[in-house]
Amino acid sequence: MKRLGQYLAHLSDMLGEVEHVHFSAVSKGSAMLNVDIEDLHYQKVLTHVREVPNGMGTKKQLSAHRSLKQLMDEDGTGGAILNDADAQILSFRKRPDDEKPLVVNKSGSVQGRLYLVGGKDETVPVRLEGASGETLYCEASTEMAQQLSALLFKQVRVSGPGIWERSPEGTWKLKKLKVESFQELETAKVSDVVSRLQSIGGLKWADMEDPHGVARDLRG
Repeated sequence: MKRLGQYLAHLSDMLGEVEHVHFSAVSKGSAMLNVDIEDLHYQKVLTHVREVPNGMGTKKQLSAHRSLKQLMDEDGTGGAILNDADAQILSFRKRPDDEKPLVVNKSGSVQGRLYLVGGKDETVPVRLEGASGETLYCEASTEMAQQLSALLFKQVRVSGPGIWERSPEGTWKLKKLKVESFQELETAKVSDVVSRLQSIGGLKWADMEDPHGVARDLRG
């Protein structure tokens, strides 16, 4: 029951609109949960579910999606979310027992809120909080760590050789990055960003190859 409760809690966080999404029943089968969504909020919840696998949504929703996937991987199972017409709108692929993730060594960059620089060894642990609330694991030399410490709790971009892991779904996750360079990122209020966009004629989403990527960049 405790494990089922974890699934339900993460599912609720991922769906959002908690005041308008209600537990209905459990159908016969393997934890087939029925949920009623108030009519005025149905399309909004549906949009949440469709966008969250692409990295769109609040930190809480993205974190809940990752947690659901992790629970299913640990339990050796998969799952799906169906709409009221029984059409699949989101699936969690079951990972084969013998499947191993692809690991690649490659230089790259990550950005986020720097919240930890510390350690007593020559290689100093560095931690960033990513845009979705995830922890980005990095390390730096003592000299580099001293420079980074001046930007503690600020938004930064760090670059260097890293170890990256590709999931069966095709998403890449940083395992560890050695910081060789960094830069402080400018932070701006949403109102300031909107004003700047308006001053240059706004954003023409239809003309962009990757509008979701642009939206993620704007959110930092």
